[in-house]
This record gives sequence, structure tokens and C-alpha cells, in this order.
Amino acid sequence: MDHKLRILIVEDELLIALDAEMALQDAGHNIVGTATTEEQAVEMAISQKPELMIVDLRLAHGGCGRAAVERIRLILDVEVIFASGNLDPAMRARLEGLEPVAMLSKPYGGDELVRTVETAAA
Repeated sequence: MDHKLRILIVEDELLIALDAEMALQDAGHNIVGTATTEEQAVEMAISQKPELMIVDLRLAHGGCGRAAVERIRLILDVEVIFASGNLDPAMRARLEGLEPVAMLSKPYGGDELVRTVETAAA
């Protein structure tokens, strides 16, 4: 992939966020930040203007990744990959309205994340 993306990671589990950041940076992408709450996600997206966000559905302090994406998309046009341990058919159907470029089931590895990002961006 020639174009390296500006990516915001929205994940409240530190190890998952660090693994994702390292895998994506190793692939040449620019991580513009890591948000752990819905509020941080909105603030960082507005200030950093990422091209892509990797978003967990359950965030710290009772936050919701889906709600964060809805709020962000009122202001920015940004692509989203949802990542969650709960991507059953009903959840996938609820997320389809937000037109994610992909959905990743947890746990996922760094290679799978990079492939998903690069396939989505192609």
C-alpha cells in the first residue's frame, strides 16, 4: 500500500491499544492518538482529523464507540473499522447503518489488523 493513513485508535484496553499502535506503525501508518473514552474520541478526532478510526464498542467510563462515531461523523467524514468481542449478527446489523469499512472480532492479531486496514483503504 502506497498511501499511509492517519489513524485514531479508540480502545480502552491498554494492551490491545498498544499492540494495534505498534502493528500499524510498523506497517508505516501514522497513529494520531489513542482515545479511551467517548469524549476523548470525539475531541481527538476533531483536533487530529484522522482518515481512519479503529473503534472498540465498549469504552471506559460507560462510553460507547458507536455513539462516538455518530457524534464524530456529524463533523467529519472519516472511515471506521469497528473492533469488538461482541460482533454477533444482531450487533453487526446495528452497526451497518454507520457504514464501517470493516468489522474485526476480538481477539485479533497485529497482522490481521494491518491486513484489514490496508484492504479497507484500497
